[in-house]
Amino acid sequence: MSPRILTIVAVAATFLSCHPIATADAEDRISVKQLDTIVAGNPLRPGGDTAAIVETIRAGGAEVGVLVMSRNRLHHHVAQDHVLYVARGSGIARLEDETGKVVSRTIGPGDILALPRGKKHGFAKSGDQDLVFLVIATPLPADVEETTFHE
Repeated sequence: MSPRILTIVAVAATFLSCHPIATADAEDRISVKQLDTIVAGNPLRPGGDTAAIVETIRAGGAEVGVLVMSRNRLHHHVAQDHVLYVARGSGIARLEDETGKVVSRTIGPGDILALPRGKKHGFAKSGDQDLVFLVIATPLPADVEETTFHE
């Protein structure tokens, strides 16, 4: 390659590293993800967390979290409402009813749970397979301690 072409390539590389070409943010591109691939690539580790948001998928201002869980303690959210869709697994949900009493019910794939802020809830898987939820939550205000545990 001639010295002149090498100089042009070097200048172009330097310019591009300082001024990247405008590209769409990940939130502005259409994407397709496979839930089984996400879950298989992010298993809960034995002796580690019993619940974790393993991936968040965004489109503009909307987002859904993929929550993998073996169990979580009874708790409530101070400043967020949640809607959970049970995508995989089966288990027991402990949910605060309208009288303030915590009741248990079975949950499984296809169930949709509406969890208003302030209402106690907790979950435990009932088989070998972890529970997998798709989670939609209202935005969390800054500087808010979000979760209060009751056990």
